[in-house]
Amino acid sequence: MTYMLRNTIVLGVALVVILGLGVYITMVALPKKMQVVNTEMKKIETVLQNTPDLANEYNMRIAYRDSVKNRWESRDKEFPPKDISGDTYGYFNRIIEQSGEVKMNMVFSGARDSGKYGYNAYNLKGEGPFGNFYRFIWYIENGARLFKITMLKMDEIERKDSLGNHVLVSYEMDLNSFFSNNPELNKAPTQRKITSPPPLALNPFNPLIMREIPAIKPDEIDIRSSYLKAVIPGKAYIIDQNGKARDLIEGDPVYLGNVVHIYPDLGKIECILNEGGVSKTIELFVRQGESLK
Repeated sequence: MTYMLRNTIVLGVALVVILGLGVYITMVALPKKMQVVNTEMKKIETVLQNTPDLANEYNMRIAYRDSVKNRWESRDKEFPPKDISGDTYGYFNRIIEQSGEVKMNMVFSGARDSGKYGYNAYNLKGEGPFGNFYRFIWYIENGARLFKITMLKMDEIERKDSLGNHVLVSYEMDLNSFFSNNPELNKAPTQRKITSPPPLALNPFNPLIMREIPAIKPDEIDIRSSYLKAVIPGKAYIIDQNGKARDLIEGDPVYLGNVVHIYPDLGKIECILNEGGVSKTIELFVRQGESLK
């Protein structure tokens, strides 16, 4: 092999290696680096685009801090140095005087004292009209003392007496009564404004259908146990459940309802009764040939 041919081969191999390295750098290595650079650029662009959001987030945090500070400086809650069960019971009784009658039994169920503050836990049970109980809860939450209700159960019950049926709410709740030995917390720094709870739009415990119908009132006519003896235009004569002769006209009240129609030509009267939420039509016909009872 001549010297010229050998040099030509060496130069050819070197050229191939240089071309291969150039192709690798141009076609493989540089695109990968460009892809990494483009990914980083997109991340930076995203951060830059989110700068207004970050500024808004910062402003929101500052506003929240100021709100918390303002609530602290204008708080209207008092933390007594100690929670005395008798005083707390008396406090609840004063609330009941504002809310309306609510039966309440209070049982001490434990205490926690962490040094600077603590609380006594109580269990309250009782019953009362829902409107009164609603106001009782409102005054607990919005009164001068700080309480935390941790559990609340309610159920609907019915009471029946001579005045009719009454729907009540039975309840059971656990609450914590807080105290603190920090003198700054023993008295609220601002003047408390006494307010009243907003009125109720409805009573969710008022059933559409009562479990029991109201008791009959004295001298009230139970049309279901009465006898129709005679009918004339505009008036009907009956014997009531007590054997007493009575007369009725359209619109007269009877037990659970009213007389709505008198039909002298048919010898009957028609009454509509409300039996605990269920509407019922009662018709009485003249019963011929029967003696008065």
